[in-house]
Amino acid sequence: MLKSERVRRWLKFALALGVSAVFIGIFVSSVDIDAVLDALGHANYIYVIPALALFALSVACRAVRWRYFLLPAHELSWRQLLPSVLVAYAGNNLLPFRAGELIRAQSLADAFAVPRMRTLGALLMERLFDGAVLATFVLWGLLLVDVGTAYLGLGVLLALGAAVGFVVCTVIVRKPGIVTWAASIPFLPDGLRETLLGWGGSFLGGFTVLTSWSRFALASVWSAAAWVLELSMYYMIAEAFDLKTSFISVAFAGSAANVSLSLPSAQGGIGPFQVFATEALQKFDVPQSDAAAYALALHFFLIVPVSLVGLAVLWRSTLPTRRAAIAAATLDEP
Repeated sequence: MLKSERVRRWLKFALALGVSAVFIGIFVSSVDIDAVLDALGHANYIYVIPALALFALSVACRAVRWRYFLLPAHELSWRQLLPSVLVAYAGNNLLPFRAGELIRAQSLADAFAVPRMRTLGALLMERLFDGAVLATFVLWGLLLVDVGTAYLGLGVLLALGAAVGFVVCTVIVRKPGIVTWAASIPFLPDGLRETLLGWGGSFLGGFTVLTSWSRFALASVWSAAAWVLELSMYYMIAEAFDLKTSFISVAFAGSAANVSLSLPSAQGGIGPFQVFATEALQKFDVPQSDAAAYALALHFFLIVPVSLVGLAVLWRSTLPTRRAAIAAATLDEP
């Protein structure tokens, strides 16, 4: 059993590397490397300073949003939640299959006794809110320019997926007996029945943002704020490369590139991100070499700084004195 599980993990890892390798091959073979390097060398990197400041504010907004995902069972401030957001970024960027989310779940469990399955349920809410915002920017871009049916399908699929997800999850969370009903299905293996009873309720606890209109509205506002700030960061980097394009063009390309991260790929989405961002910008008449250089630089500044901060936070949280302080604080909570 352990051997077969190990084999499956290696196969998944090989698939992720293979997908990234294919996209890296597409990217490298389709651009003029010398022109891309020239564009990278002539960029005005002073714009990186405000860009990173905008990205830091975006991360803080995401921490505020997580407050509403965990209410009412866990009353945590955005400052308390920020470290878990940062370590999740680092883990997602450095480990395959977005494993940073598991680190986030463990971090919240260790620091504030938040059940891991509740965190994973809230993670699904995060995906739905993000999908709704990204769909908005993709569809907004489609209103400005004809970029082909593939992007139209992408925008519609994102919007429908988010809408259906919200409806289904709202129905499920408003029927608390659904876990007991599912566990009582005849012929269900005992192991699965116990899992449903033990973890199902905790997982659905992560959906509680859908049970309060005020929390849902606030989570929506902070989701929009986080993405507007992050996409503004993308625009600042675009200014560094003098792309001479509009905010919505950059937002469209950035949204398309972020959607590509849902593909199985190597750490940080290397490969798909560059291809999708470059191709999307070309739809707005940005020269290919400038678009490719921009995609490379943007991905670097999205991954490296926050990963370094996340690793520092993770290292600090594993210090013996820090762990003892967290444990004491947790025991003191009512």
